[in-house]
Amino acid sequence: MADEVDGPRMGILQHIEEFRHRAKWSFITVMILFVFFSGFQARVADVGGVTVPYPYPDPLQPLASQFFNMTLNYLKPAFVVSTVLNPADAFIVQFKTAFFLALLVGMPMVAYQMGMFIAPGLRPREKRTILRLLGPSMALFALGVLIAFFVVLPFTFDFLYQVAVNLGVDQPMLHIDQFLDFVLLFMLGFGLAFQVPVIMYALTAVGLVRAATWRKYWRLAIIAIFGFGAIITPDGSGVTMVLVSAPMSVLYVAGYAACVLNERSRERRGRAPPREG
Repeated sequence: MADEVDGPRMGILQHIEEFRHRAKWSFITVMILFVFFSGFQARVADVGGVTVPYPYPDPLQPLASQFFNMTLNYLKPAFVVSTVLNPADAFIVQFKTAFFLALLVGMPMVAYQMGMFIAPGLRPREKRTILRLLGPSMALFALGVLIAFFVVLPFTFDFLYQVAVNLGVDQPMLHIDQFLDFVLLFMLGFGLAFQVPVIMYALTAVGLVRAATWRKYWRLAIIAIFGFGAIITPDGSGVTMVLVSAPMSVLYVAGYAACVLNERSRERRGRAPPREG
């Protein structure tokens, strides 16, 4: 059959050894990048009238610190003072930032190694589906992160601290460790939320859910989307909830449209649509 799994079957010990091999290279890649971001500073030099960036060893002001400083200066309201509660906070923030950047830059290698690990267990159609969705999935994740960073987070920080000022707080303060955790988790949540159409298309493409099912339960989906938006947004104004939920609702409609096109394409090729289970 054309959809049978490719290659010989592997035993459990072979699977464990293969996973160890793939995980080893993923770990090495991330660690090398972690050392780079936590030990080198980004500088620029004028070479023949052209500005050329280059890394310079500097563990006191490395790339991780430079990235955090730019993020803090962009998102923190001007009237808020950033602070640390103990001497180790700055080191912890630098460590977390370097690890985040290492994961971000090293993700293509990690995804490649994990893809090579699971590829032998996939049917040809499933492999084609994953390859088709890889690009859109990465683009939607990046779009969600960018919207969170440039649109939602600045409004959220300004709104929440304005509430503090209106309550009579003399000097609003921002703990840098809590700030970093909030920003990273918020961007991660946005990026994952923007995977909705990818998940919808994948489930329909492999035959688990019909496109009509997404249309049938659209009301429940919209309620779930706005519930998710209310959970991940800390303010009670409802504005940031709409900023989160409106794009997700549009993406749900786009995912449904993609599922319909996928089913019609399969019908034209002579394949019956999947049964609704």
